[in-house]
Amino acid sequence: MPRINTEYRDDARKKIFAAALDLAMENGWDAITLDAIAQNVGVTKPALYSYFDNLDALLLEVNLEVARNIQAGLKTTFAQNNDIHDIIRSLADLIFEQQKPYANIIFQLPTRLRQDPKHREEFACLFDDSRIIIRDGLARVKSRGNLLDAVDPDAVTCMIIAMTLGLQTNSDFLDMDVAAAKKIWIDAVERLLMIVPGNGQ
Repeated sequence: MPRINTEYRDDARKKIFAAALDLAMENGWDAITLDAIAQNVGVTKPALYSYFDNLDALLLEVNLEVARNIQAGLKTTFAQNNDIHDIIRSLADLIFEQQKPYANIIFQLPTRLRQDPKHREEFACLFDDSRIIIRDGLARVKSRGNLLDAVDPDAVTCMIIAMTLGLQTNSDFLDMDVAAAKKIWIDAVERLLMIVPGNGQ
């Protein structure tokens, strides 16, 4: 019986979380209220408090889940691909297609973290872990002889992250075509890594 109760609670938390995520993706953070989530899930507002202490705790979980999803995608990309061109294309898909629904959340995150110093450190750790995944992945590619000695994985990773944030901002706010943004990103990463261009899409 306790197992069923645990499964029910886990399922309910997932539904509440998904409702908050949908609201954030569609309309931004301001659209997320306990009333809107309760209506979306089909429960009473007081029932939400048995799953999350308050709205801030729920919003934190939404942010953490988006960051964890990106990190999981980075790990998968470097684990499943050995060819540098495949890695670059997979990263471009992760950034510009798989994460596109979360754009509202990602862009509002820096502002939210300035307002919430308590959780800033937690996100800084997640962000730094993601940077390390990319850096170490590139270092492994380099150790196999697929990148020139002149390529510094740490410096290149920082440049890729900065360029990615800038290009995502441009592509979302200026309605740049996803395929065009991906091509620009792939071309730029190939230049940063000093590799011969592949057949990037």
